Amino acid sequence: MEKIIALPEEAEEARTRLPIVPIAFGSGSKCPSADEAHLLLSVRAGSLSYTDLSGEETADEGQLLFVRRGHTLPDLAPSADFDCEFVLFDAAEDFLAHLDLDDISAGEVGEGCGLSAVAKMSVYALEYYHDCLKICAAVYAALAKIARDRMIAKLERFDTLSERLSPAILQIEQRYGEALTVPMLAHACSMGESHFSRAFKQVYGTSPIRYLIRVRIEAAKTLLADTDLPFEEIARRCGFGTTKYFGDMLKRHEHVSPRELRAMYRSMTQVSFF
Repeated sequence: MEKIIALPEEAEEARTRLPIVPIAFGSGSKCPSADEAHLLLSVRAGSLSYTDLSGEETADEGQLLFVRRGHTLPDLAPSADFDCEFVLFDAAEDFLAHLDLDDISAGEVGEGCGLSAVAKMSVYALEYYHDCLKICAAVYAALAKIARDRMIAKLERFDTLSERLSPAILQIEQRYGEALTVPMLAHACSMGESHFSRAFKQVYGTSPIRYLIRVRIEAAKTLLADTDLPFEEIARRCGFGTTKYFGDMLKRHEHVSPRELRAMYRSMTQVSFF
């Protein structure tokens, strides 16, 4: 049975004083539109399949779903036993901004969420007491829960990616003097080149080749400081190939030539006796 309770007109004054403005509350087997208001939905039974920017997703029983105003749920496919409760609400963008929610974000219903408990009494509250503050608190708690779940999922995804990329990092750190390529590093991780490059950039904030160059430069700096090896030999050992390429990379990243950097290291280690 579908049930939707709209906020009474008499509560308009109360609405203007709240950071989150509840507009309507409802429950049933149909998913409301988020065309004119933000939507917060809790799946009570069944599941809801939808498509967002990352592809096809499913909100199962016990999950929360936030849909920003103006964003629809394309390819919406509720299961036969789907049942939900929802709140349509308005909120200032700067109030929602610190939660860092995507246009469509999902999380788990859990302790501290509060939506389900308040939902059971919110129809009564809205219809008779206009108690918008309780609804506002429940909505915010649910949004905060979604934000926490997204952050945890992101950290877990980073941990998983870091573990998958560890063979490439090991190859770079142990074999930086060799002619390593992206296909070789991707193969070490059992990943396709495009997927590997995207994952590497996501975890380390740079491309695999730039990471490799940085490791080579740090190794070369150590040899410049601690040995008298010729520049040609340092370039060869660190994987730069030629002295010119070695000099170009050092100049680009450290803003000094190999000769200048070695002289700087030598001047730092000299001891003067008076």
